[in-house]
Amino acid sequence: MVNEKILVLGSIAYDFIMTFRGNMNETISTDSDNKKFNLAVMPEDKIKSFGGTSGNIAYNLSNLGAIVGIITSVGQDFVDLGYQARIESFSNVSFEGKIHTDSHSASCYIVNDSSHNQLIIFHRGAMVRGEQISVKGNYSKETVKIASISPDYSPAMMKWANEFSELGVPFLFDPGQVTPEFTPEMLLEIIPKSYITIGNEYEISMILKKMNYSLDQLLNLNPNIIITKGSKGSECYYQGEKLEIPICTPNSVEDPTGAGDGFRAGLLFGLAKDLPFEIACRLGSVVGSFVVESLGPQSQKFTLESIIERYTENFHDNLSL
Repeated sequence: MVNEKILVLGSIAYDFIMTFRGNMNETISTDSDNKKFNLAVMPEDKIKSFGGTSGNIAYNLSNLGAIVGIITSVGQDFVDLGYQARIESFSNVSFEGKIHTDSHSASCYIVNDSSHNQLIIFHRGAMVRGEQISVKGNYSKETVKIASISPDYSPAMMKWANEFSELGVPFLFDPGQVTPEFTPEMLLEIIPKSYITIGNEYEISMILKKMNYSLDQLLNLNPNIIITKGSKGSECYYQGEKLEIPICTPNSVEDPTGAGDGFRAGLLFGLAKDLPFEIACRLGSVVGSFVVESLGPQSQKFTLESIIERYTENFHDNLSL
């Protein structure tokens, strides 16, 4: 049997998603020296949902029928508030991280406004103990097809990247919201070891600024770079060759939260299936389109058949999975 197991390393968190009907830019006040600011909003609704990068990616991969292992550190509320039971309900998904009974899991507070601005406050909780987890001795290139190192505790992300590199397991480096924590030296070490480095426009520009690199210099360091651009699609480089991947048109747009994680799930699924890079990126676009059609990052419903159907409709190409 061909090994297609995907490891997803990254945060498990409880998301509290709120909607503000106005424009947050209009509520910011600063002092005369622009050294202090105040932002006060009064959201009109609040939804608690299961989230975190690894939870979101794994949920989407489960819908695709992938075999997935989740690795991160969580607190006792992972059990008490039902996240463990939820993951156990996912098809072919297992939690393979650590539960710390004396701590809380990560929590993310998200406010979306009517102008598509987003305010995020993230409390890491037990996630800071991620360095206690090692992938050496438990996994190998014979048992894991591909891994994703998504936002988590940055020292843990570095440790996992070095261990996967030693094991010969290809991995995506996805620093996301913790990009500011990576020093130029850390980036110079981890990016060449990754199979693909992925981030949105802001995150990739931050990486370039930190390293004092141009995009061409970054591509010399790693020729496989993906820059996601929200509604503008994604700019994907494979072996230095640029591919423009358009968005896949959703039936409606209800909530953008988790769309990036949907893209990563589709991408990982395609790569685990040994599909061409461009097709794997297109799959990411398709899965992301389903995510935005519902509130929260883990409430969308789709099947492999519906993914194939929407892929064909948008890219006018037959897809066999």
